[in-house]
Amino acid sequence: MIRSFYLQNDELHWEKNPEDLLATERGRVIWIDLQAPTAEEMQRVEQAFGIEFFTPQEAAEIESSSRYFEDTTGFEANSAFVVFESGAYITRQISFILKGDILFTLRPTEMKAFAETVRKMKTFRSTTTKAMQIWLLLLETQIDFDADFIEFLTRTTNNVSKKLVKEQSIEEETLIRLTELQENTILIRDSIVDKQRLVSSLLRSFSVADAEKDRLRIIIKDINSLLQHAQFSFERLEYLQNTFLGLVNIEQNQVIKIFTVVTVVFMPPTLIASVYGMNFKVMPELEWAAGYPFALILMVISSMGFLWYFKRKNWL
Repeated sequence: MIRSFYLQNDELHWEKNPEDLLATERGRVIWIDLQAPTAEEMQRVEQAFGIEFFTPQEAAEIESSSRYFEDTTGFEANSAFVVFESGAYITRQISFILKGDILFTLRPTEMKAFAETVRKMKTFRSTTTKAMQIWLLLLETQIDFDADFIEFLTRTTNNVSKKLVKEQSIEEETLIRLTELQENTILIRDSIVDKQRLVSSLLRSFSVADAEKDRLRIIIKDINSLLQHAQFSFERLEYLQNTFLGLVNIEQNQVIKIFTVVTVVFMPPTLIASVYGMNFKVMPELEWAAGYPFALILMVISSMGFLWYFKRKNWL
């Protein structure tokens, strides 16, 4: 799908799958957004504006040239956005091309940040008349969603922490939840670091106006704050995971302790039974009428003696 955003008489308009991308009677085009486009749609935009989009393989690479490129004609960049799909959080690579005063975006699916950006463009019309302003607004919006996601992870971590510390819950589900939180924290941190690289590159550019650089400095401060929060959350999750494993060890030790005590308590009766179970001809107790109850009483006394000793040493 192709969405074309243009200004006409200082009013923002947009059109889905326009027949003529370069039609000037509609107004000045400032943003071409491609959502899960077909090969024909991508080729149509590339031929109309003389650009070339990244392939999915190129967009996913981590080399600096694949993440950000600038020349005299404009900017090309890729950035990872965290989205919620099919019951899980994943990263999607978004491609940006800024050529002249037109922003081109390529994304594989519907994203909340884009819809929110369009809403803000309609609200703050005077501040979104240039392609660079739209790009920065899109980055700011996604960073706001990243902050909300980190807050969500923090609240979830608090709930797991209360359950773990107060209730001492050592269920397998708790460990799985901690692992999921760690994975999501790593995911959002990598996404924010990727945006940090992009914003830092734009700050170093001589083609970016001073007004936009002031906004970029605010964005980079927000990013650094989110990175610190994400790092703290990850360290806290590691602490909770260690606490969980410590509780598991305590429970296992308690079980082993019980088995050890039971084994030791039954050792003396086993020894006594073994002695009187020998098949020797000369054993005085064999002909003794009180031999059987004597052996039983001896077994009970030996077991109770060990239990008393363990209790005295506070091992039980």
